[in-house]
Amino acid sequence: METTWWVANLKALKSKDQRLGALTKMKTAISKAPTLSRETIELLLTCPELYECATLAGEDEQKKLDQPVVDAAIELLGLSLDPLQMDTEDVKLPGLLKRGLTHSNSAVRSIVLNNLLRELRRQTKEGAVRPLPSNELIVYVLNELLQRESDCSSAAISILAIVLTVRLDDAEIQSRLVQLLQQNEIIRCRAYELGVMLAKRNASSLKSVEFILDAALTELDNTDVLLQASVMEILVPLADQNHGLTYMERRRVFDVISSRVQRIEQEPLNILLIPNIMKFFGKIGAIQPQKIINDYPVMVECLFNQLKHENESILPIAMETLANLSSTSQGKVLISMNFQPAMLLALKSIGVYVQKLSPKIKVRLLESLNIILGTTVRPNSDITTLLSQWYQSFAGGPQVNYLMDLYNTPFDDLQIAALTLLKTLCTYRWGIEALRGTGGAVEHLLSRQRHLHKDVKYLKWEILGLLAGSSDFTATETVRFTAYVNEGPYYVPTQVNIATESQGNA
Repeated sequence: METTWWVANLKALKSKDQRLGALTKMKTAISKAPTLSRETIELLLTCPELYECATLAGEDEQKKLDQPVVDAAIELLGLSLDPLQMDTEDVKLPGLLKRGLTHSNSAVRSIVLNNLLRELRRQTKEGAVRPLPSNELIVYVLNELLQRESDCSSAAISILAIVLTVRLDDAEIQSRLVQLLQQNEIIRCRAYELGVMLAKRNASSLKSVEFILDAALTELDNTDVLLQASVMEILVPLADQNHGLTYMERRRVFDVISSRVQRIEQEPLNILLIPNIMKFFGKIGAIQPQKIINDYPVMVECLFNQLKHENESILPIAMETLANLSSTSQGKVLISMNFQPAMLLALKSIGVYVQKLSPKIKVRLLESLNIILGTTVRPNSDITTLLSQWYQSFAGGPQVNYLMDLYNTPFDDLQIAALTLLKTLCTYRWGIEALRGTGGAVEHLLSRQRHLHKDVKYLKWEILGLLAGSSDFTATETVRFTAYVNEGPYYVPTQVNIATESQGNA
């Protein structure tokens, strides 16, 4: 299309009656055009009337009337941005994106932010993030974090985590970050999340945003329990890096949070924080198990106490925390060295819970148990023996009755969780022996039931593949397993119907 055609249609947007028709024509033209010239893209992205079309009306009734126009305008903006070669070094780029980044409709801002983020991630993947020519674009993105209601703050934070790395000591940027810390708790939490993402990069970046992290830590003394919980969750990724963990130790973060548990009798409201405290220590424990298990035994004791009760609101969180702590070989060994009696008792209780609690809770318990009993690397004989002890405490002996009972329920997700755990067990010889020693278990796995979920069928096929490679079965059994595997997970046996002629009366 000629430039004059685009100009004419954009001018038509000044008339409310012509808007929908003009927008539709332009969308159709873009979808049919092999390419869109840079001149046309700039015309579209700098047209004030196009952004006016994307503005939501104030009255509900008017919103309904305007919605088709709003939707069409947003779609057209997206089609205009997709082919844009977004050169972040281009001094014209902030001007092209300004109207979109400062628009009152969050859907418009979201399109622009996500396109910018996509380009920056591409540059990051290639290892060559190009510097921005000025702070202008950064300021527009930072302002997204100031929005009272934002559907795209996570995209803005991800952008800033990339582009701010080389501008953290800039006075204007520092001033804007301080401004975020002076807002309401929602905006402050966005700043904390950004601060943590930047701090993770290296020790130098952490030093530059230490004032943000320090502000986050002051929230742990806030009377708002939900705010404290949010901040705990935000702080967890800091422990991914040694310099972040060092900062948390220097600021006594673990001591402050664990003291909440120790002061429950004096401050009963702290009990509301228990699930979040467990999540915090569990996630840290997945990264640094020795830090939590060795240095904060009171937290692990609190965790095992929670597992003694059938409270469905906290039980799965406690089990997931235990799974985090024992997800690595190091974590498993440390738990066994320091808390073996408590661990065996907890697993015995879980064996009771998976027989009586709701299906949804059973699934979460089984998923956590799969992490506890699983290994990402080939385990040594000591860990293999330890896991056998743990499993037998859960199952009440070397058998898989609990799992087969759960497999025989009518719930797909429960069947999948049970078979996923059974598959993990069959990576160990003791697991295969437990399966073999359970009456009817092997025959259940070999049966081809038509009504099963496809994921259940696939898991059965994987398990039988493990059994086919085991030396613990007879040659006849191995032949049956191998035949099942060769037929594939979704094989349906042919049914032979023998018709008989009815006999008349003699």
